[in-house]
Amino acid sequence: MIKKLFLFVCIFFSVTAFSQTPYEPLKGSPERKEILDIFRKDCEDKCQFKVHHFLINNGWACANVTPLLNGEEYAEPRWGLFRKTNGSWKQVNWSNGVEVKNDFELIEIPIQNSRIAKIIVKKYPGCPMNIFPRKY
Repeated sequence: MIKKLFLFVCIFFSVTAFSQTPYEPLKGSPERKEILDIFRKDCEDKCQFKVHHFLINNGWACANVTPLLNGEEYAEPRWGLFRKTNGSWKQVNWSNGVEVKNDFELIEIPIQNSRIAKIIVKKYPGCPMNIFPRKY
């Protein structure tokens, strides 16, 4: 009986660990700021972002933003994949070693090309598919 209970508990926790619900970090939260600051390195320090998509789950994040300066679009929209490592967020250069048919596929957010999300999850099995945008 104890062995069955132990087995049930192990299975329950392993299933719940991989099926966590993704969440969007709150505006002003340190977690949100840390990830947006990674995008900010490519922009002016004063730039803000219009956030189109931002989900975190199990130490992974996917975000799609448009940089704004003085309320106006400053640069093309961009997206990134991030992983929390040793307590801080780092951008994942997922395209290293990945073959795609053309360079334009690399810049498309996974909602426009779900093949990219599938490639990422295959390359990083710990990355949850539910952080990527879904087509509706």
